[in-house]
Amino acid sequence: MTRKPGTSVTEWVVAGISSVALLAVLSFLVVDGLSTRDGTARIVVLPLAVAVTEGGYVVEFTAANRAGKSVAAVEIKGELRNGDEVVEESSATLDYVPQESQRNGALIFRRDPEAYDLRLFASGYSEP
Repeated sequence: MTRKPGTSVTEWVVAGISSVALLAVLSFLVVDGLSTRDGTARIVVLPLAVAVTEGGYVVEFTAANRAGKSVAAVEIKGELRNGDEVVEESSATLDYVPQESQRNGALIFRRDPEAYDLRLFASGYSEP
């Protein structure tokens, strides 16, 4: 049996599927690249746990970036308050928090955070 030269039906089907997949990926990249991003990062910091150590109290936290913009060098601050008085402060820096993601970290206090009003917040960042 002699085979005719040329492209088989299977090759045409594979070529068609590959072309559709390539166009879908390229379309997504173009739309994502042209879409406007929110120009302000929205960092929400929440405490996860408090652990007692030899050096004090470790407050683990998660910092969630709820915006369409990645940020770097995110400064996280924590305050222990007694009414309006700040009793103790601590800070940590997160290297990078991508858009719509979260990173974990910890702050260390000398006093027990559970005995005071604990406030965690992002105080600054830079653009990567």
